Amino acid sequence: MAETQERRSDFDRRTRLVSLRYPERRLGYQRRLPQGGRVRRAYHASLEGLRDNTRALVLALLAIIWLNSADLYLTAHALDAGAIEANPVMARLFESNEMLAGALKIAVGSGVALGIWMLRRYRQAMAAALFIVVLMSGLVVYQVRLAYVLGVF
Repeated sequence: MAETQERRSDFDRRTRLVSLRYPERRLGYQRRLPQGGRVRRAYHASLEGLRDNTRALVLALLAIIWLNSADLYLTAHALDAGAIEANPVMARLFESNEMLAGALKIAVGSGVALGIWMLRRYRQAMAAALFIVVLMSGLVVYQVRLAYVLGVF
């Protein structure tokens, strides 16, 4: 049996002859350092903190679920006090079946948290987690203030 002669001579045999990935493309968190002010650098540092610290990410996701539950609770009490639901989809669900509306709201919030957990290696998922926590926090603060104005508490 004739031995085959090695055709590759001057480079490492473990390297591929053809690569389908463009060499300049960065993956996941391999980004350029942010240009800009202190706020922008702090934002990117918080995204990296969520990526590197699993406990912080889990707390952020639990905060999303808790804030979603608090929103449901405050919305139900505000509706009982005479307020009007601004979201037309949830308004219809609350009119037809409050339990269904609550189950859907909790399922969507939990699904979002699960989706962020599954996509946690991507920068946009961490940005979405921060955005949702800030947005839901603002919504709950608004509803607590509304509850005091309406005399619910």
